[in-house]
Amino acid sequence: MRDQTRIMVVEDDPTIASLVEYILQGAGYQSLLAATAADALALIKTGDIDLVILDWMLPDIPGVQICTALKERSGRGFLPVLMLTAKGEVSDRITALDSGADDYLTKPFYIEELLARVRALLRIRAAESERDAAIAALAAQNDALRTANEQLREMQAQLVQNSKLAALGELIAGVAHELNNPLAIILGNAELLSPQRNSDDQRSVEQIIESAKRARRVIQSLATFARRGPMLKEWTAPSDLIERVLDLKRAALRSAGIGLEVACQPDLPMLRIDVPQMQQVLLNLLINAEQALSRSPSPRVRLSVSRGHAELPPLLPACATENSGAFVNFDVADNGPGIPAHIVERLFQPFVTTRSPGQGSGLGLAIVYGIVTQHGGQVLVSSQPDQGTTVRVALPINPPEGMG
Repeated sequence: MRDQTRIMVVEDDPTIASLVEYILQGAGYQSLLAATAADALALIKTGDIDLVILDWMLPDIPGVQICTALKERSGRGFLPVLMLTAKGEVSDRITALDSGADDYLTKPFYIEELLARVRALLRIRAAESERDAAIAALAAQNDALRTANEQLREMQAQLVQNSKLAALGELIAGVAHELNNPLAIILGNAELLSPQRNSDDQRSVEQIIESAKRARRVIQSLATFARRGPMLKEWTAPSDLIERVLDLKRAALRSAGIGLEVACQPDLPMLRIDVPQMQQVLLNLLINAEQALSRSPSPRVRLSVSRGHAELPPLLPACATENSGAFVNFDVADNGPGIPAHIVERLFQPFVTTRSPGQGSGLGLAIVYGIVTQHGGQVLVSSQPDQGTTVRVALPINPPEGMG
């Protein structure tokens, strides 16, 4: 930090320049001399200048013409300029002030008056600097408050979502329990009625059995969604988890004519997770992708695993290339029709589905959301019409305390 105030004296008369320099140094200021406008423009780039004493008449360019250029090239805030000249007419003063000068002093001058004007301009500069610093501090505080407000809004939305899911989970658990017993009786008796001699009767019994089984699957999904019990975590390699999931789903995707691409980044860290639950998460995402691709001409699914940040994933066929971060990201991407924007906003709410009525319970992603958040992770979705959808499950490498 500089101890002395730096004042540039732009004066072509060496006698006057030496006199002004002597006066300034005697008052405790550091002076820098420039004999021409070109010297002044070059000198002002070399360091911080606090004030300029500028002669009107210079050998190359008049001072009134370079006044604004000096202020612009200083690279800092307010730079005061004191115009020093033998011209004393009112019109000359007006010209000098209009050119950008902040004060005007005629030759010959009194030493005390010169120093008084220098002190006054330096006080103005100090006040302007304090104001700029205050504005910058307020801007930084405003940015920090805006960031904190956005984080708070996200946390509030998360808390509201978790509260809704918890309350709905309790309700669903009770309903599923009450429906499970009578449904088991219906299904058991229907299976006892088969086979029937009459073909119409047999068809009716088969419809009862099929409908009862579908209802049982829905109830099982409801029970899975409602379950919030303790997780049984174990250390697992991400590649092992992927292999378990693909063992269950690879054949179904192949028979549906869906191309499958798998990319697993090497040397991924172990994750402490509830393996069956996370297996259910990835299965649900693959099932959703399979259903979304039912009418696509060249259906493809990409399952990729990488270490990185929990940011919005890219669409297929791009893949994450991060090699650092606090999360292991599981991306399931498809090249299907995409998800409408009004659905994306409610995608993790129970019973929200993009499928036709009667073809989906709308619980798959709600279950995914519940399981992943219990693991301290995040679920992100990127979708564009006719370009596909990517769902990212980001699991923390070092989960927070209290997450199991």
